[in-house]
Amino acid sequence: MNFPKCHTAAVKTSTECMPSWSNKYKLMFHMYNPNGVLERRNRSDDRIRALVESGFANSGALYVHGSFNDYHYAKLVELSYAARVPSFDLNYHVIELERQLAAADAFIDSIAACI
Repeated sequence: MNFPKCHTAAVKTSTECMPSWSNKYKLMFHMYNPNGVLERRNRSDDRIRALVESGFANSGALYVHGSFNDYHYAKLVELSYAARVPSFDLNYHVIELERQLAAADAFIDSIAACI
């Protein structure tokens, strides 16, 4: 099966989300591309989980910065099932996930500075 070039670029090879893409392709980029927000969130969750398991952070870090804080994650997954992806919803949840990633990275860095 041959996919359109834009589909392949969005899912596999692109390093950033292009403004010219449709909302569906932007969503696919953030969900399936290694540079997308969900893959970056998964990597951040793994780092926080490792800190909690090693005893350097309390389990509450999973609720605040980790895998239990999944509202925007679930909303992006919900958007992937929609026939039409509204721009506002997509942009809002991606921006909020990026904000949460920045807070999680700051938390991880503050723990790493104390180790």
